[in-house]
Order: sequence, then C-alpha cells, then structure tokens
Amino acid sequence: MIWELYEVWAVEFDGHEELVDTTNSLKEAQQLAKESLTEDIIEVIIYKEDEEGELVEVEVITGP
Repeated sequence: MIWELYEVWAVEFDGHEELVDTTNSLKEAQQLAKESLTEDIIEVIIYKEDEEGELVEVEVITGP
C-alpha cells in the first residue's frame, strides 16, 4: 500500500500562506480547500508529497 500525503494551504489577500490541514485523500483535500475559501482567503493550494518528500502543486482553487 502506498501512502499519499496532501497538504492544503490557504493564501490570504495579503499573500500570507497558512496550513489548513493534511490528509491522505485527494477528495478530502479538495473538500477542505473549498470549505476554506472565505472573503479573506483568495485561493487554496493543494500539494502532494512526492517520493523524495518534496511538495508538488496538485491543484489551485480560487474563490468566486
């Protein structure tokens, strides 16, 4: 079984980034990202940890 790790990061209007949560499910990461969008959060970025432990951008979700 291969373990996958996703990190969900929120980006505020001023550019500040904050870790929202981590999960082993892309579907859960996408749900967390959508729920994190607020008036102050302009986008949420989902990263996946690769084999070397580096974070690779998977998806960027922006607000309306």
